[in-house]
Amino acid sequence: MERFINANPAPPPQRRRWCPFPSRPGWLYFCAIVREFRWTLLFLGVAVAWGAILYAITPQPELANNCPSLLHSFYGAWMALLAQPIFSPPVAWYLTLMCALYPILGVLLIGEGVVRFALLMFSRRHGEKEWMRVMASTYQDHIVLCGLGHLGYRVLEQLVASGVPVVAIEQNENGRFVPAAKAFRIPVLIRNMQEDQALLDAGIQYARGIICCTNDDMANLEVALDSRRLNPSIRVVLRLFDQQIAAKIAGAMMVDAAFSTSALAAPVVAALSLDTKVSPSAIIDGVPHVTAELTVGPGSCIAGCRIGQVESDCHVRILARTPRESAAQSPPPLDALIAEGDRLLIHTAAARLASLAAGCRNSVAPSPLVAGSA
Repeated sequence: MERFINANPAPPPQRRRWCPFPSRPGWLYFCAIVREFRWTLLFLGVAVAWGAILYAITPQPELANNCPSLLHSFYGAWMALLAQPIFSPPVAWYLTLMCALYPILGVLLIGEGVVRFALLMFSRRHGEKEWMRVMASTYQDHIVLCGLGHLGYRVLEQLVASGVPVVAIEQNENGRFVPAAKAFRIPVLIRNMQEDQALLDAGIQYARGIICCTNDDMANLEVALDSRRLNPSIRVVLRLFDQQIAAKIAGAMMVDAAFSTSALAAPVVAALSLDTKVSPSAIIDGVPHVTAELTVGPGSCIAGCRIGQVESDCHVRILARTPRESAAQSPPPLDALIAEGDRLLIHTAAARLASLAAGCRNSVAPSPLVAGSA
């Protein structure tokens, strides 16, 4: 029997990176390019601005009004970087010095930037390591998935289906599920997850959770501890085959969830990383079912819906509802409205759990629910 440990019930970190509309691939590509070339663009902007200032304060006999306009000055600074000064010879010593040094600076900034950009676009087209690292650097509030074996890939399918951003780490470049994972258009880092730099490249500081699901118990445990050190607020979902070790670690951390098969565990593990408490499961007519506690987050698609509507649309049974500032209702009235902050004890098919957990966190409706107020 496999055992999974939710190693931290604390809320995810609130640190953010700059990236507008981070869920849209086009904006992710734009953010990746800007982030990769941020220093080159910064130094280039400073060089152009400084050159424009020098041109703007220097009278030029060739011009009727002596000093060039602001637009003319910026153009002159840019052309100086390209070894094409617009005023020759320069009338001031500092312009002479600038026109001598700026072509060298232009080669370093513009030439090197063009080469790097071409290599990066080639890497993106072929899905190579450099582009994957750059893409991972733009993610935030995501899940880091370590291991793309049978279970890891099934967990990945559940997370992607629920609309959760994922960065995967896999050591074996020729792994069976690596091409299929890349087909989801997510970053797949071919790295050793036990290296701190691999976790940092995966954005562990900005992740909401990490799932360690390789076949190596000690490696999973090491990565869990490293993740906690690098991000104390992260949620850790840990796979351990050794039940004795699992029981000791679970007892120390006071959280424990056990599942008998990978098929049952995959959707449950995906839900665990989304701040969900899951109770032992049962098989009903050959279908795995689970009982879980979900918290309705700000902006959730089910906030404002009636209990009966959610049960009908989501094919779920709500066993209890605990409002934020009142006593628990068990069972809750079918016409009761769900509000943000409510804790819901639900019973549903295991395959639907990850989607329901994601719907409780954000405004993306879990299929087949169509959120609406009463």
